[in-house]
Amino acid sequence: MSHVTVRVLLVEDDAVDRLACRRALAAQPGYVFEVEEADTARAGLQRAHAEAPDLILLDYHLPDMDGVEFLAELAADSGEMAVPVMMLTGADNVGVAVDAMRRGARDYLIKDSAGDYLKLLPTVIQRVLRESQAHADKRAAEEQLCAAEARYRSLVEQIPAIAFTAALDVPGNLLYVSPQIQRLGFSQDEWLANPDGVLNRIHPDDQARVLAAFAHSYESGEPLRCEYRLLTRDGTPRWFLDEARVVRDAAGTPLCLQGVLIDITEDKQREAELESHRRHLERLVAERTGQLEKQTVMLRSANANLVKEIDERRQAERALRAGEARFRLLLDSAGEGIYGLDTEGRCTFVNEAALAMLGYARDELLGRETHSLIHHTHADGSAYPAEACPVYDAFRKGQPTHGLVELLWRKDGSSFPAEYSAQPLRETEQEAERVSGAVVVFRDVSEAQALRHLLSYQATHDALTGLVNRQEFERRLERMLIETRGDGEECALLYLDLDRFKIVNDTCGHTAGDQLLRQITARLHEHLRGRDTLARLGGDEFGVLLEHCPLDQALRIATELRDAAQDYRFVWEGKPFSISASIGLVPLSATTGSVSAALAAADAACYAAKEQGRNRVHLYQPDDALLAQQHTQMQWVSRLTHALDNNRFRLYQQVIVPLGQHGQGRPHHEVLLRLLDEEGRVVEPMAFVPAAERYNLMPAIDRWVVREVISRHAVQQRHAPVAERPIFAVNLSGSSLADERLAEFVCGLLAEHGVPADMLCFEITETAAIANLSRATEFIQALKCEGCLFALDNFGSSMSSFAYLKQLPVDFLKIDGSFIRTIAEDSLTRAMADAINRVAHVMAIETVAECAESAPILALLKELGVDHAQGYALARPQPLPETDALALDADGAARNSARRP
Repeated sequence: MSHVTVRVLLVEDDAVDRLACRRALAAQPGYVFEVEEADTARAGLQRAHAEAPDLILLDYHLPDMDGVEFLAELAADSGEMAVPVMMLTGADNVGVAVDAMRRGARDYLIKDSAGDYLKLLPTVIQRVLRESQAHADKRAAEEQLCAAEARYRSLVEQIPAIAFTAALDVPGNLLYVSPQIQRLGFSQDEWLANPDGVLNRIHPDDQARVLAAFAHSYESGEPLRCEYRLLTRDGTPRWFLDEARVVRDAAGTPLCLQGVLIDITEDKQREAELESHRRHLERLVAERTGQLEKQTVMLRSANANLVKEIDERRQAERALRAGEARFRLLLDSAGEGIYGLDTEGRCTFVNEAALAMLGYARDELLGRETHSLIHHTHADGSAYPAEACPVYDAFRKGQPTHGLVELLWRKDGSSFPAEYSAQPLRETEQEAERVSGAVVVFRDVSEAQALRHLLSYQATHDALTGLVNRQEFERRLERMLIETRGDGEECALLYLDLDRFKIVNDTCGHTAGDQLLRQITARLHEHLRGRDTLARLGGDEFGVLLEHCPLDQALRIATELRDAAQDYRFVWEGKPFSISASIGLVPLSATTGSVSAALAAADAACYAAKEQGRNRVHLYQPDDALLAQQHTQMQWVSRLTHALDNNRFRLYQQVIVPLGQHGQGRPHHEVLLRLLDEEGRVVEPMAFVPAAERYNLMPAIDRWVVREVISRHAVQQRHAPVAERPIFAVNLSGSSLADERLAEFVCGLLAEHGVPADMLCFEITETAAIANLSRATEFIQALKCEGCLFALDNFGSSMSSFAYLKQLPVDFLKIDGSFIRTIAEDSLTRAMADAINRVAHVMAIETVAECAESAPILALLKELGVDHAQGYALARPQPLPETDALALDADGAARNSARRP
């Protein structure tokens, strides 16, 4: 355990009392009292000054002086008691002890005869020491506070700002202001005596804004930052920045506002000057920019300005320097490169933009002949003589040059394309005009040329594959045809269509399809010559131009392309796909017609390759029967479009007759389509339906048929009893099944005309249903929910008929006519028809026999239990009766008037 050591000076002339005091102190636990003794006052003073004890125990009665005198001498040197003194006095000297306390003694004890004061002695000493330490700490803190206050006051009085402290109760009431306030012509006392303080010297125009700022700072406690003007004693306004904050005590209570006023008058003046200069510079830059935008006018104006400045330079050197400064500012603010030439082609001035583009320092160009530095070589590397340079014409012939694009050369040897103009500089001397030089303005057009090249590339190339696009392909084909007519060279055109590409696109998505096109493009390129052109014409169709290529070589290249596509395996997400290519080849010669004719021939040849089984090359020949057939189909496109626009289609019907008691008794007709040609003759569907299917016109024709049946025929008998209500069987093509909005279209017509849905039966061929099974099933289910009926047409034509039948919720099964025609002679077809009929009945589907063309066939069909029959033995197709408007009731007429055209 550590002990506190206390050095005690005991001034006592009585040895017994000294010994008693030692013992009393030695018995005190926790302290070690080192006691030094003096038996006289003088000896005590000497030891007190020499040893500086922690405490003096002073007896009042000493031989050479009393205790009060001792205290007086002890404090005589410094004016205060450096060592705490504790007085020991007799019982009859209480008054003396009290007097000693006034003289600086910290405490006293009265010696009693019983010696009880000795028991209190250690405790009183401890208290005196604590009080002495507290007094010393307080004195030190006061000294530090005084020193800090002196330093702060010295600092505040030295800074170039006015420091202040303001009360919070009255805005502007100052509690303190630094002597710097004298700069305004006021003393500190004048401002402190004025209750308005700073407010009465604020410029009248600023007072409302400043008061609001003060009030906001007082209310919110946020720091104050405000610029305003103060009036000096003579009324001169000066700008100050007032920055202050609310001072709070430890509890957060606001005490006062402290801050500084910084004189920013000079800053404001500089700001005003800078703003004036800025506006002046902006005006100059704007003027120069406007001049640069008007190239020819700018150059002439610049020439006039230069001439004017030269005249002014002759009049006064000072005006010359000012003019040169303005001119330099205009030049350097321009984005284009500008330099001047004298009549020898030497550089007279150059702006920063020109130096930056050319890579030269100003001193490296001024005074030097510029052609040999920046304009010395053509783009092809050949020398560029100075006398051939159009820039020289400006000062030699006085001819301006505009909008030329040539290479300029940098200091490092690199070059860039620049568009430049040169204007002659003209001077007038003694009323005679002469050319004194030229001004050249140029700009770097590298980015503009690169952008033009990029736009040209994008305009002529396919974004996905990077191949030439159709527009550029046709342009090259036209050029090839012209060359062929001129020199008789043999060339060839290939039209390539990818087989089974749609499978990849539909199965894996367009991203996979795009990747396939990019990969197959690379494969095809490997088998072409460098001068051949491969283009993407659209979708999965490609075109190839084979220049200077005889027919046998063209066939070989086309075969290689076909084999490359056949050998290619596309893998997407671990699934392999194989494709092939159908290629149409057209030899190009002097007799070949236009671009459109050549492309039409190639397209026809490609289609012929597909019709022959795909994955082959078909050579176009003018007398090709297959191509002639396709040409005929193409002619049908415009005729069918015209027929749709002019309502030249006609509807026929063929009755479907029930054969037995299981057949439905309602009237049942298949709606058949005919075309009325331009001469009024009826055209059978087999003449135009293949073309309509080939060129995707069937969806529009199917919609026309559905609209006509509902709005002109079914609507007339919609109120008939259910047993007498007819069924209209309408054929739908495979392409119509892919129309996602067809079901909505049908439902809309039924609702519009109030026709019961069970009056419509849609016939879908087995082939079309199987080709798009999921879509067919979705379409059937959507319309069956409305009440429509469905028939599966030409059933039995596919080897997988029964496999798909259970997935299609149809009401009728129409047995393919190929079975029915030979059912009386061929037992095998009879057995197959019987099997189809039985399976249909098991699935609760009624059967219809197509092509029942004789009485024996009808007899066999009844024997087999077929439900319905249709054919010439029963009735031939007849035109559907025309609508009789008078037969429509009022409700029907109203509905019919609202139908779409």
